[in-house]
Amino acid sequence: MRYINIDSLRMPDGWLARSAVAAAQIAGGTAPDDFGNLWRELKPAMLQLSHFKCWYCESPIDRDDNAVDHYRPKNRVFEALNHNGYRWLALEKSNFRLACTFCNSKRIDVDFGTAGGKADKFPLINEARRVYNLGSVDNEGPQLLDPCVIEDCELLGCQQENGRPCCATEIDIELSRVTSSIEIYHLDRDATCVRRHGIAVSLIADILEAKNLFNISQADETRKPDFKKVAKRIHTTISREAPYSGEMKYLLRGQRSVNHPWIQQLLEA
Repeated sequence: MRYINIDSLRMPDGWLARSAVAAAQIAGGTAPDDFGNLWRELKPAMLQLSHFKCWYCESPIDRDDNAVDHYRPKNRVFEALNHNGYRWLALEKSNFRLACTFCNSKRIDVDFGTAGGKADKFPLINEARRVYNLGSVDNEGPQLLDPCVIEDCELLGCQQENGRPCCATEIDIELSRVTSSIEIYHLDRDATCVRRHGIAVSLIADILEAKNLFNISQADETRKPDFKKVAKRIHTTISREAPYSGEMKYLLRGQRSVNHPWIQQLLEA
């Protein structure tokens, strides 16, 4: 998962005025879905913002049936039966996330025994803090990781052995959030793990090669170009544009050592 600055989202001419009119109608009782064309207008800009990747799993979705997900559901909330949805946020761009089909819709992977899809789920760390009517949601405390929160993106990693998502922290409450997010976003879908693992295999091979070339280049400067070539490949793999780059950064962080300062330099580049 990579951080998305939702404030950078560019909107079509007149979108704010049109959405304000629609929001007033929703407040008066009109169904939010009647104005779905408004958030769908933002899909091209949202795709560009994430380099054509799902905001939750980082899978490429340039040819997928992607959707503008409402992070806080607009119609109903699975965990709160008496909740009518965060209708007052239905047209707030701060509540929009771009999701692939498998992160957004309920799916079951029969062959590998996984299931997920966010749909109308939105669990909280403390259900007593849920907001039911018009008001600020700043203190709710979502259980689900949010790609628009920098700290959340640092909590998710993947296992080198098989590409399965994992928690990048040992703090109990953060571990719980990651576990819930893996299940609800269906981040452990096997086909996704296979793709993640393939990239991880190439990354680890490049890291080992770069370490060897770095050691050699300390005594033989003629080998520095070879080292830089491999280091550039590693940097491309963890760049914002690359699929699953958040998890690849997690794997690269695990390879840091005092003998290889270039790894930290790549992480900070």
